[in-house]
Amino acid sequence: WDYNESYNESVSEVDLDNVYINYPTFFLPDNIMVLNFNYTNLPNHYIEDDNPIFKVCNIHGELEEPKKIIFGYGDDLDDSYKMISTLNDNDYLKHFKSIKYLESDRYRKALQFRDSAPYQVFIMGHSCGNSDRTLLNTLFEHKNCVSIKPYYYKDGDKDNYLDIVQNISRNFKDMKLMRDRVVNKTYCEPF
Repeated sequence: WDYNESYNESVSEVDLDNVYINYPTFFLPDNIMVLNFNYTNLPNHYIEDDNPIFKVCNIHGELEEPKKIIFGYGDDLDDSYKMISTLNDNDYLKHFKSIKYLESDRYRKALQFRDSAPYQVFIMGHSCGNSDRTLLNTLFEHKNCVSIKPYYYKDGDKDNYLDIVQNISRNFKDMKLMRDRVVNKTYCEPF
């Protein structure tokens, strides 16, 4: 089908099942959030300063403001958290990430992005372990999450794709949803 010759045809006159248009294989969405889990500005080295599509959210803070860095544990879905919270001693809770997130607007910005439109999660360099389980669950099981694509480490014949996927699975309560969303290794690649 020659696009130029058929430009004036209406859609109802075109057999869409047999149409091939050479679209680019990659489309950028209107908004991209880089949710940076470490404390460096590494993502900024790869993003042009004036590019309005990209937003970097240093969810755990930045090295430039060490007093605002969030250290601690982020698995308040675990039964141990429920037990700790019933002890009625705030000292036990002060290093839980879910509490520390409330000291800035970074977590809120991540939630606003999550709620704004369908999104795909690309995982690069994060183990997806339980230290961020609550936040990852909030992102992975949300209705706007369409897929989760892990980039894995490869050295010769060995790689850690399965390790990352096993960790990702621990961030889900709904295992069917996990299987539906995690991109299988065939469509993933080494980082």
